[in-house]
Amino acid sequence: MFKNISAWKLIRRQGCGPYYLRFTTSEGKVGERVTKESRKRNAERKSLELLTKIDQELGEKATDKDRELNGWQEFCRRYRAEHLKFGKPRTMVAFETAANKLHALCPEIQYITDLNEEAFVRFALRLREEGRSPATIQCYRDHLLSSLRWAKQVRLIDRRPEPPPIGRNKNPSRGRPLAREEAERISMQLPSTVGEKFAERWAWNLEALWRSGFRLGETFDFYWSEEPGKHWIVDIDAARPMIFISGESEKSGEDRIIPMTPDLVELLRSVPPKKRRGCVFRWTLSKGDSLSIATVGNRISLAGKQANVVVSRKANRIKFASAHDFRRSFGARYAPVVMPDVLRILMRHASITTTMTYYTHSNALRTASALYAAELPSESSLLPVST
Repeated sequence: MFKNISAWKLIRRQGCGPYYLRFTTSEGKVGERVTKESRKRNAERKSLELLTKIDQELGEKATDKDRELNGWQEFCRRYRAEHLKFGKPRTMVAFETAANKLHALCPEIQYITDLNEEAFVRFALRLREEGRSPATIQCYRDHLLSSLRWAKQVRLIDRRPEPPPIGRNKNPSRGRPLAREEAERISMQLPSTVGEKFAERWAWNLEALWRSGFRLGETFDFYWSEEPGKHWIVDIDAARPMIFISGESEKSGEDRIIPMTPDLVELLRSVPPKKRRGCVFRWTLSKGDSLSIATVGNRISLAGKQANVVVSRKANRIKFASAHDFRRSFGARYAPVVMPDVLRILMRHASITTTMTYYTHSNALRTASALYAAELPSESSLLPVST
């Protein structure tokens, strides 16, 4: 009859006075409540009311305890406090965005175990109904699955769900590599987007983007000399200059040293030694050096639009060139001349799969040029050649 009470009975102390309700919970704990009734019939009626109330209270306590251990919202708070706060701030922001979107679209998720394969499918479906792209859906999913990976590590769940893959375009890139002429056209628009006074400096920055393959955000952390927590140049005057990549300012979170491409070395060495201090990229505007990735990205995108450099057309939606297309151009230029693992190092990809997916897919013209440029030793014909 009662979910949280296994046994109960009425007792009377010293044979007089009011009846007491003595009960045993499903956990084996014994408790008592006074009925304030001296007649047994009234006490029995009162005991049923008390038992109903006690059973409800015990159920609420059990639910609160269960939520404390397994509730999704409670887990999110613990995940932030015990794991994310020791990582990069942008990772916490990305998880917060995914978790908030999950709460808005799937309010039925109350416990960690509710976030199973079926829940991920429902979440993806509702995101598609909102018009979200497959890349955005995958990003939300990745951060949620990362949290569940940690939940398994701390033994809150036995297994992490494995939702089915999200259907994506065969060419996942949202842009394309730029031709050299297109990059120059973008630079020619800088006087109208950043001002005549700063256009030359911005043009040098775009040239450095073209030759380095940096992400736009990384340009704010690239220094001429050693700087704690930042990227910096290792001996620009050496025979083989390198770049130190700090894990604190890098997507992979790992410290490493990568080679610098010869054309980037040439560009950096063209800067007079007395000017080689501070940040290599300086996105100067009328109020000083901009520290906003969004502001700089918007100015470059505006220049791409004014130059009419279209990198994508989908569903009547035109996308003009942006800063990231300079990185794509770097990868596309080196893809046919270095091995995939070398390209992975230059692009600073954590997985070779990313490199293979985005930068070594077939390009007939480039492949044909490499084929005809290859020199093979002459061999006698195996079959007679008819004339």
